[in-house]
Amino acid sequence: MDYSELVAADLHRGPTIPFVFHGCKIIDTDAELDRTQVHTVRLTLESVFSSRTIGLVRHGWLPSALAADVPDVVILLDRNVVSEIVERFEDGKRIGSRSEFLDLLADKSVRLNPVLFAMEGNVRAMPTRELVRQQLDEVAAKLRKALPQAQLVLGSDSLRGALGLIDESRQGFERKQAFLMRIAPALAAPVGRKNVPARSAEIMAAANACGVARSSLVVLAALSSAVVPNGQSPAKRVLKFKAGYAEEDAYNALVDLRALEMLIYLFSWFPSVPTTFFTADRNLALLWSGLRASDFEARGRGVRCSLSPVEQLLPGAYANQWRSWAESPLTRETTLEHP
Repeated sequence: MDYSELVAADLHRGPTIPFVFHGCKIIDTDAELDRTQVHTVRLTLESVFSSRTIGLVRHGWLPSALAADVPDVVILLDRNVVSEIVERFEDGKRIGSRSEFLDLLADKSVRLNPVLFAMEGNVRAMPTRELVRQQLDEVAAKLRKALPQAQLVLGSDSLRGALGLIDESRQGFERKQAFLMRIAPALAAPVGRKNVPARSAEIMAAANACGVARSSLVVLAALSSAVVPNGQSPAKRVLKFKAGYAEEDAYNALVDLRALEMLIYLFSWFPSVPTTFFTADRNLALLWSGLRASDFEARGRGVRCSLSPVEQLLPGAYANQWRSWAESPLTRETTLEHP
């Protein structure tokens, strides 16, 4: 499902889900239909399940259980989803009466990868080695108690891998954090139309000064924050711009963007492994769906993909501006350098 469908979805009462089946052969019917022909069938499911947990997949999103309904799928977990799981389940049984798509995972041997939980930590800053170890142990214990039938994608190399990713990305992460701190005061309040060109130029100058690639998601999100009227861009809410913006706010924003970058890397490096990222952050899901990422491809230690942001995220003229900044055709490919 796409950006517009997520905007319109009532996730608390139950989203309306369109289905399209191609190449169908009619087995039996009481209607005047030709059984020898191949048909396309369209139907709409009006769900009774809420879907506060959203599965980010290639080309968009799905309610959690539908995103996970693929053989051998690996599910990356946002911290807010770990909290949802712990609150909803105990020993594989649902707690409470509210029906949620997440409930459909209770009796399944789904593969859960909580490494992003540990990499984020719980101190709103880059975690220490010991904190990452503690967070891995904590999340494993919580998930095993909540969903004992689930398979945790954790092993002897999980800690080393998490620490390696943190160490390799540290310098890039700090540059992006400095970039956000530099532009935050000008973007905390909605940007008036007459000030948009100046704010856009400030964003580009800050990216250059802080050594942040202009093709990066954080620069795209910052530009969206400036150019979408009335502060209505989901990117602005992901970046958490506000009065009194602090390094902790920038850290949390970059952790969210790192999850999307991780998803792009996994789609590029392991195209045959079905992967989804579960989040309860609607704005993060809107950002992902609005990017319309596609054509994922591994390039050495980095990856390339196509981004074609929707108008609500980056209106046409500004999409062209970002394209020129990134020095890479927006509708063709965007490079994400290995941190």
